[in-house]
Amino acid sequence: MKRYLAAVLALILALALVSCGAQAVGGASEPGSVPEPLPKADVSQPEEPDHSHQPAEGDNILPHEPMIYCGNTITEVTENGRLVDDPKAASFWGGDSVALTDLLIHLDYSEGICRCLPEYLVETEFSEEPYGVNLSESYARCGDSQAELTQEQVEQIQGILDRNLPD
Repeated sequence: MKRYLAAVLALILALALVSCGAQAVGGASEPGSVPEPLPKADVSQPEEPDHSHQPAEGDNILPHEPMIYCGNTITEVTENGRLVDDPKAASFWGGDSVALTDLLIHLDYSEGICRCLPEYLVETEFSEEPYGVNLSESYARCGDSQAELTQEQVEQIQGILDRNLPD
C-alpha cells in the first residue's frame, strides 16, 4: 500500500513539474513574466445573402389571458459583453419590469434565429434562460426562436432601458 501511495505521489509531483515548464496560453515563457492578454473574440458575423431586419408590421403578440403581476417582479438587463467592452447591467422592478416581462412573454417566437448577436440579455422571473434583444435589428430571441419587434415595441423597450440602465 505504501509503495502504491508513493508511486502516485511521485507521478503527481512529476506532472506538476512538467506543467510548470510548459508555455502559458497567453505567451509567457519566462518565469515571472506576464502573459499577453488573449485577443478579444471576433464577433463579426459573415454576410448572409438577402439578410436584413425590418420592424414587424401588425400584431406579433400571441393571444393570451391577462396576467396579474406582483409589483415587485424583478427584471435584470445586461448589455452583451461580446459587443461592448464595459457592459452595463441593471436590476429593476415596478412598472418597467412588469411591462418588459409581459411583452417578452407573449411575443410570437415563431421565426428561426438569425446570426445577428443580441445587444441585451434580459432575465425575468418567468424566463428559464435570458431573452436576447436587439433594438437596432428590431428582434427579441427566446431559445432557438425569435420574433420581430414593431417600431412601437422597440421604442417602449428603449425607454425602459434608458430609465434603468446606468449612464
